[in-house]
Amino acid sequence: MTKRFMKKKFVLLYILSCIISSTVFSNTPNIIYINTDDWGIGKVPCYGLDEASVKSLRTPNLDRLRAEGMLFTRAYAGNAVCGPSRNSLITGKHGGHAAWRANAPRMSAAIWPPKDPMLGEVARQAGYNTAAFGKISAGGHHKPEDITRVGWDYWMGYLGHIDCRSFYNNHIWVNEEKTPIPENDPEKLKPHVPVLGEHGVFTEDLYTDTIIDFMGKSKQEGKPFFVYYASCVPHGDSSKIPFNGLWVPDMEGYDQMPWKEREQLYAALITRHDRNVGRLMDAVKQLGIEKDTIILWTSDNGDENSYYGKTNRWKGNGPFRMFKRYLYEGGIRVPLLAWWPGTIEPGSTCDLQTTQYDLIPTIADIGGQPVTEAMDGISIYPTLRGQPARQTERDYLYWEFYEKLPQQAVHLNDHWKAYRANGANGKWELYDLSKDIGEEHDLAAQHPEIIKQIEAIAAKEHTPHPKWKLPGIDTRASK
Repeated sequence: MTKRFMKKKFVLLYILSCIISSTVFSNTPNIIYINTDDWGIGKVPCYGLDEASVKSLRTPNLDRLRAEGMLFTRAYAGNAVCGPSRNSLITGKHGGHAAWRANAPRMSAAIWPPKDPMLGEVARQAGYNTAAFGKISAGGHHKPEDITRVGWDYWMGYLGHIDCRSFYNNHIWVNEEKTPIPENDPEKLKPHVPVLGEHGVFTEDLYTDTIIDFMGKSKQEGKPFFVYYASCVPHGDSSKIPFNGLWVPDMEGYDQMPWKEREQLYAALITRHDRNVGRLMDAVKQLGIEKDTIILWTSDNGDENSYYGKTNRWKGNGPFRMFKRYLYEGGIRVPLLAWWPGTIEPGSTCDLQTTQYDLIPTIADIGGQPVTEAMDGISIYPTLRGQPARQTERDYLYWEFYEKLPQQAVHLNDHWKAYRANGANGKWELYDLSKDIGEEHDLAAQHPEIIKQIEAIAAKEHTPHPKWKLPGIDTRASK
């Protein structure tokens, strides 16, 4: 009797767990997360932070995302440059805990890959078909299996963040196979650079085509999908590639503007990306899944204008101080648009402080999985669902970055921002962002009690790293 009872109990529990799991997965919204490259918040016209951008950059589909969705005013990158920022995103760790804290060519096998589940794994555990496209590397150069084995059912892209920079590479990796793109033979393309028209395959178009196919297959299978689209737009290539790598299929009408050629190309690249965002939105609607699909669009760090010659055509970071590679607001405050028809209120604005390492806990929460202590972020799912009363609040945000000089930054509560370079060898600066968005007036001397709180947070959140050291805090610097 006991064995029979226990067996029946086990079967009932198993059936119940399957029903619960099926219910969770059936109500799980699809997610397309688009992470662009160096796209400063000032160059997103719907934010209205730079008059020149608003008047001259054409992004009708980002405008549509904003009109039909939510604009976040206080969204932040995981870090101030691509490698550590994308590492923060796919590991769910801020700079004080992350394996990568600066761009670097290689990382020890003892440190990478990390032990905690990464983005693709968490999404898969949440019930998603998972796919990643483009510049998903966390920094440096990976073996193909280092990318595919961390939760991606399908992957198309490149092994590192250097070879991603060309929009017309003559090969691409599909899962673990290096796949030639014969149309992009350099000798065939050379006569047509930098406006290639129908010649060659523009990588970003290829990603979009494949994402649309992946969405259709997932719908046929009856499973939700999570797509991480790691775009390289509008990042250029300042190496020897002509026109800083700003090769485009079409000038999008910008050749009629009285600008320098590289400015025209740069703007054309932005508008081409916008067109692909529109294609994804249209495909979602054509599949009849728009009310079951979230699109999130953002950037991996602040703006850098070097690709079009360091001109003053646009203020890429709007009113914010500094730019990419700095933990001032201009390096880490980024655009974030969220679209979920039928759930997100059209034309809404959100002031919630959120960062890219919130993505992993958000996906876990959506899929009914636990938000663990290993995740540095919080779930913003309640905000996306229009339930702000259920939104977990955070006390602070922390960043750590090493390139040119070691830097730390802390956001405390709603308005205090602290910044320090050179660890204990430097001094904390303190700004009241509610009154001083440009970080012009250092108030550290007037608020020693706030600096004391900041110091305690920084000490708590900084984990020593064998490669990168904070002067005056860690032991001797690694060789």
